[in-house]
Amino acid sequence: MRSRTFWITWLTIVLALVLVYALLLVVAGSVAGSLFEWFGFGPDEAIDIPDVREYLKLPYMVLGAVMAGWAALMLQIVRGPLRDGTPWALTFVSRALVLWFVLDTGMSLVLGYPTHALFNVPFALALGIPLLRLRSTPA
Repeated sequence: MRSRTFWITWLTIVLALVLVYALLLVVAGSVAGSLFEWFGFGPDEAIDIPDVREYLKLPYMVLGAVMAGWAALMLQIVRGPLRDGTPWALTFVSRALVLWFVLDTGMSLVLGYPTHALFNVPFALALGIPLLRLRSTPA
């Protein structure tokens, strides 16, 4: 059985990687477009023109800013109250993860982007596994 410190470190690393990715979305919006296309959800060929690509930088950058704020908040909760065993911290972080996963994955499937829905699974597992393990690990 892994220690509480192990799971907190795991969460810290994953959230730090998310924060770095989010900041890259903000400072390199066109790079984000390339990454999104690689995961199967860029603009359709019919509208893939320079003006559309330029406009798409805005939602990519906004997404990055929101993700950066979310990751920074989660990091602070993980490195503080969750690490210290404060009961509400595990509940709040877990609920936020479940809400994100259900909404983002559900929306992706409804809109016809199963590749994006599948992209969410490793991320949910990378955060979900340590959260589940922390439930049974004494503070």
